Amino acid sequence: MGIRDRLKLYFGKNKLEGFGYFIENEYKINPLLESVKITLIYGLFGMLWILFSDQLTKSLAGGSMEVYQQMQTYKGVVYVFLTMLLLFFLVSSRLNLFKIAIKELADSIQKLQQHRNALALSEQRLELAVEGSDCGIWDWDLESDVYYFSAKYTDTLGYKEGEVDFNYDAWLASLHPDDREETLQTIEDYLRSESDFLEIVYRMKRSTGEYIWILCKARAIRDDQHKVIRLAGTQTDITKKKLLEDRLHASAYYDSLTGLPNRFFFEEKVNELISRNRAQKFALLYMDIDNFKNVNDSVGHASGDLLVKHIADRIKQHTSPADFVARLGGDEFAIIYEGIDEKEDITLTVLDLQNSLRRPWTVDNHEFYISTSIGIALYPEHGEDLATLFKNVDIALYLVKRNGKDYYRFYSLEAQNKMLEQLALINYLRHAIEYDEFHLLYQPIINMADESIIGAEALIRWAHPRLGFIPPYQFIPLAEETGLIYNIEKWVIKTALRQKKQWLESQYPDVKISINLSAKSLTSVEMNEEVKELLLETGLEAQNVQFEVTETSLMKDLETSRRNLKEIKAMGIEIALDDFGTGYSSLTYLKKLPIDVVKLDIGFIKNISTTKYDHLIVKHMINLIHDLNLKVVAEGIEEAEQLVILKDMACDYGQGYFYSRPVRKEEFEKLMKKGTIQPSSSDEKTPPSARQIAASS
Repeated sequence: MGIRDRLKLYFGKNKLEGFGYFIENEYKINPLLESVKITLIYGLFGMLWILFSDQLTKSLAGGSMEVYQQMQTYKGVVYVFLTMLLLFFLVSSRLNLFKIAIKELADSIQKLQQHRNALALSEQRLELAVEGSDCGIWDWDLESDVYYFSAKYTDTLGYKEGEVDFNYDAWLASLHPDDREETLQTIEDYLRSESDFLEIVYRMKRSTGEYIWILCKARAIRDDQHKVIRLAGTQTDITKKKLLEDRLHASAYYDSLTGLPNRFFFEEKVNELISRNRAQKFALLYMDIDNFKNVNDSVGHASGDLLVKHIADRIKQHTSPADFVARLGGDEFAIIYEGIDEKEDITLTVLDLQNSLRRPWTVDNHEFYISTSIGIALYPEHGEDLATLFKNVDIALYLVKRNGKDYYRFYSLEAQNKMLEQLALINYLRHAIEYDEFHLLYQPIINMADESIIGAEALIRWAHPRLGFIPPYQFIPLAEETGLIYNIEKWVIKTALRQKKQWLESQYPDVKISINLSAKSLTSVEMNEEVKELLLETGLEAQNVQFEVTETSLMKDLETSRRNLKEIKAMGIEIALDDFGTGYSSLTYLKKLPIDVVKLDIGFIKNISTTKYDHLIVKHMINLIHDLNLKVVAEGIEEAEQLVILKDMACDYGQGYFYSRPVRKEEFEKLMKKGTIQPSSSDEKTPPSARQIAASS
């Protein structure tokens, strides 16, 4: 391509006059001015030559006309030669400058052509990138208020190319109503800010009417005053990602079974309430379903889960949208009441909730009666941070469950101190066997026919070196809660059987030793194996031993208890059902379990001589038990009138303070030597006080 063609390409066809403009402005070359300069220089040189050359010629000719004429010829030749040199110098310097300008212009044209080719290639590549990208492209010229939306942009919304004239109004109408105000405000705030980058997430309606989640990214172009004059960006469909994030959020913050917030969400909520307004009070409830383990054990975890879901639904029905309900795990729930802080109002609300839950629940054709225990803590009265608040509400719940369950309790410092005392007692209890602080007492069991001693119930007692005598009703429940009861009962069985062996070796009468078993031992196969080993170790006959079980302990796991009792019975050990009559299904136990002896609860015996109904109940119970070929022991005999009535009812055995309080082995050995017990004074018939028992024990 020649220079002319390049000039035509650069300046346009038939516009070569632009070349003169370029030369004149870029390199300061003006043809007219240059011509004037050359003419003036030439004229000046000629005038100087004429003025000075004639004078010089005359002086050199010396007055000779012939010489003068000859020198005039030479002068003309010199003049022509000198003017040729002058013209050559002037024209050559101007043409060299023009040559440089032409070269520079050619280079500029070549670079411009290369730039235009590169720009065209970039535009082609950008077009291909836009078409091949998952992102829609948009552009907003703020000065002209002109919008551009790429084909991919409208395709994301379900429109084919050219199907709709997509503009700002269409974009605004497509925004989800819930997102519109926030989105516009975000854009407005961005335009006022100094930031160059914008990112927004909102929902847009597709042509089908469904909404999709959009990620919009944009950058601003600013003028010299840093004002945004143009905004361009991309649009990406992130619906799948958003749905995945929602599922992950739900799994992280919500319980999958009930749909309630989980423990993590609950903790965030409490922290948010505390940080948001420290002056605002709220009540925190920590709720636990009583004996829920029995539901799972009896009908399985699937039915248990269904029951938890039903209970969660009921809790939601008894709370307002302003309340926060969470499932913390298992059968534990938490409720936050923000608009209620008076104890009287909270109490009424809690009682209403508990009454709603305290009803028969039918799950998979099984009916359950559910009760709940609830601990309550108030913010900021009972704690100014999550850890303290939850610790204190947990203490309140713990004390409800310790005191019989099915109730509520507010946290108090007094309650905390009581719990700390119990924790200290548990700690002492862990070392009681190691430090030899336990001992056994023996209470005689009497044959009512001849008042002979036929057995003794081994009863554990604890004498702490600092706390003194600690009654069983204080430490036995703690031992059962903490699992320490198993080791304690192993110690009782081992000590009682070894004592029985010693008595036999010392030629004392062969009385049966009766030992109480807890629910923990009843469901433990290891306990049965240890009993077998102890019988072998001591050489005792199994019929020398009797185990006592209560209805309460049997209810923990009836099927396992029944299986283990059959194994104990197979060894030859007798089984006595203790505290008979206190449960609602006692007759079922008599039918299903391998029972040998039934011990009537002290509650029936206490009023047998004064209350007609108790008299009739005891009489019919003794007849029923005898009809089942079982023996009867009346517990808690304290008066002679009671003894007379029981003998008249043909009760087999008796036990109580009327005969003897629990005594140490040395005193029991004296009673065994006598063979019979015949109280002779009213003092002996009167039960001693707890203080007297403590002193004598």
